[in-house]
Amino acid sequence: MLESLKANWKRRLSQAGFIVILGEFSFYGVFRCPFAIPYVNCGNCPVIQCPGRKLWMPVWLGILFSGFLLGRSFCGWACPGGLVSEILGKFALLRGKVRNAMELVSKYLVILICLVIFFVLNNPRWAIPIRTGDFWGSVYLTFEHANQLWLLRTAFILSGIGIALLIPHFWCRYLCPTGGLLDLFNRIALVKFFRTSACNDCDACRNACFAETRPAEIGCTNCGDCSKSCPVDAIRFGVSIKKSG
Repeated sequence: MLESLKANWKRRLSQAGFIVILGEFSFYGVFRCPFAIPYVNCGNCPVIQCPGRKLWMPVWLGILFSGFLLGRSFCGWACPGGLVSEILGKFALLRGKVRNAMELVSKYLVILICLVIFFVLNNPRWAIPIRTGDFWGSVYLTFEHANQLWLLRTAFILSGIGIALLIPHFWCRYLCPTGGLLDLFNRIALVKFFRTSACNDCDACRNACFAETRPAEIGCTNCGDCSKSCPVDAIRFGVSIKKSG
């Protein structure tokens, strides 16, 4: 684990910085946001303590801009949830054993459900935003008084992140709607990590990747942790050149 921490100190520093900036906002979204889909109705949110009331629009604009420029880099360099999932994944029992087509469709099913809830159901409030001044006291009261749909939504998020103890980065790879959206941006990102024609498909990069993928493929977060793992030096960063063959 220590070797992994040293592998990309710039990314670790970036993640630590964004924990300071976005950590509170992230945890309010999971534990206190009264809306069915958190992080998107912050301007109308009655939870006055939540920093998302000021951060949500700049954050989403920043995510979209980073998507066009660097693909899914937000997930690997800035997302607090991604960092938690990555830490849990260090202890995953099934590392390297679960790779299937589910990753191609599951995130987009969650995106579809979110779109229906947001546009058709108008993103309903499923919890009562109780104010006590104490974060964990408010969290307790929210869980006590929220309806079953909010509890189900929250259990879905927490379980998805927690399953990283079994399958590395499970939430980010299979369920996260933001990650699914940014996966689409990976295809058009201006700069990214990519494999050159020298790649011999040895999968050393996949084995080094916390998301168990390869540069510029589905799930790649442009983190660069795999860049020094390639035995034939076939990983580059810049304007993408499609690998031949």
